Order: sequence, then C-alpha cells, then structure tokens
Amino acid sequence: MKIGLSPLQGQARFEETLRECERAEAAGFDSIWLGEHHNNPVLYPAPLIGLTAVASRTHSIRLGTGVLLLPLYHPVMVAEEGAMVDMISGGRLILGIGAGYAPEEFAAFGYSLKERGSRLEEGASLLLRLWTEENVTHHGKHYRVDNATIAPRPVQRPRPPIWFGAWAEPAIRRAARLGDAWFVGPSANLTELTPCARLYQKACGETGRGEGEIALFRYVFVASSTQEAISAAGGPFIQAFESMYFRWPHPVVKRPVGKLTIERLAEDRIILGDPKTCVKEITRFRKELDLKHLVCRFSVPGIPREACATSLDLFTREVLPALREDGP
Repeated sequence: MKIGLSPLQGQARFEETLRECERAEAAGFDSIWLGEHHNNPVLYPAPLIGLTAVASRTHSIRLGTGVLLLPLYHPVMVAEEGAMVDMISGGRLILGIGAGYAPEEFAAFGYSLKERGSRLEEGASLLLRLWTEENVTHHGKHYRVDNATIAPRPVQRPRPPIWFGAWAEPAIRRAARLGDAWFVGPSANLTELTPCARLYQKACGETGRGEGEIALFRYVFVASSTQEAISAAGGPFIQAFESMYFRWPHPVVKRPVGKLTIERLAEDRIILGDPKTCVKEITRFRKELDLKHLVCRFSVPGIPREACATSLDLFTREVLPALREDGP
C-alpha cells in the first residue's frame, strides 16, 4: 500500500507547505495531494497551480489533486494545465477529480449544483480524449470544442491517471467506467464505505477492466498515547467535521445522532491514537477495503501547528516503517 500526504493548506505561509512536502519526500511518502475549496478562509483553491510549486521543490514523489472540482472548469483548460504539471514534474501527476458538494462554491462561479454530475461526466470524457487524441471536436450539452490539440502533451503515456471522488451509485459507476481509481473522501466510516467499495469493484468487473483500485483519504493524528491524542485533537476534529462534512445532506455519510464526542466521531473514521493503535487501524482499513493507496492529512484547524508537526513526525518515525514492514 502506498502512503500519501495531504499537507498543510491555508493555515500558514505556502513556504511551510512546500517544506512539509520536501520532508515528506525525504521520509518516503509516495505522493502529495492538494485539494480545492472556494469561499473558504482556510483551505486553498487552484490545486494544479500549487502542485507546480511543489514539483519545483521535489524530485520523484507523485503529485495529485485531491480533488479538483472539474464541473467548475472548462476541460480544455484542465487538460492543458494538467499536461503542463505533468511536463514540469517529469511525469508525476495524478489527476483526482470530483463533482463537488458545497452550494456556495458553485454559487461563486454562477453554476448550478444540479448540473454537477452531467458536467463531470461530459468533462471527464472530453478530458480523456484531449489527452490521448489530436484534433478533438466535441459538441455537447455543456462544452463545445473544435479541432483542439493539447500541446505540450503529458509526459505519461497514454495519459496521467485519473482518479474519481464519488459517493452515489451513478457516480461510483462513472468512476469505474472512466477512471483509474476510486478516491474515497475522509467523512465516511468503515460501515458506510464497505458497500460502496463492493459496488465499485463490481462495476469495474462489469466494464471488463478487472478489480478497480481504491484510494482512501483519512485524517490522522498520532500522539504518545491515545488519551493525549483525544485531548489534543478532539474538539478541533468535531468542529472541522461539523463545518466541512455534516452541514449538507450526503448520499452515504450520516452524522452520528445526538451529542458528538470525539470517540463517536473517530470510530472507524479517523486514524487517532498512539503509533501502535494507528498502525492497527490503518491495517484494518487496508484489509477491509483492499486499499492500494492511503492519503493522510495531519493538519486540522484548531490543533496547534506544533502538535500537528509532532503527529506527522511520530507517523514518519514509527507508523510509516511499521506499515512498510506489514507488506504490500
């Protein structure tokens, strides 16, 4: 299983994010992921621009968007900018895309949230053609392209991998049909994830492509003891999930009923505790979902930067080597 890092975003100068990415590569992480949010005082937009800066400070680590909100862009622009990132990085881009879920983000661009699925479907199909064909012409519901050829071409052949963030059944089937992996967000617990994973693998089998690849995004907080982790991160985790994930209806994720405690929130959802506990939890997720890639985020608004840095350091020194020893 490969291990990725979702680094510090929006809570400090971008130089700190770049240094964190440099340390992650030196420590043996396999990938770095930048997300995308708008109208948000904490999280960054424009992940492809951010990855260009990361590419200039790293050498071999894979660079991913986790995830780029494709319905907010014209596919030609994403194809061109993605090809540039792939060229600048020497062929390291993984393009993670999703439909988005926050009404205020679509309102900022003047787009209808109701059209996000059809815009993603058409945009992704067009993106695949733009990266693998020349002189592409397309007249669809949302996009019109005449005789377009992307130059420079991506370094990776036939194209960079495309991972889909998806939850509802039609979206999961789209991921199986058009993508190279299903990229699972951090909000669902294991009970909610398992039937989605089975659906995705079944849908991949129906396309004739065999078993699909599953990548999981999780929040992680490591401390010298589980109680210390709960004390340091409990309140900020609750606030973050309430403000970022439980505000809107979700096709799969359900907020635990009643007063939310960190123990109830973290159960089967957040990797939280001492190093041995975190290794055990990650191993369980890997086996239950047949994970091929785990992306970890250590920075959470409200947790002091020093505590997040200590958590990442403990993960690097004690959790990451144990996961490597545990095998693929």
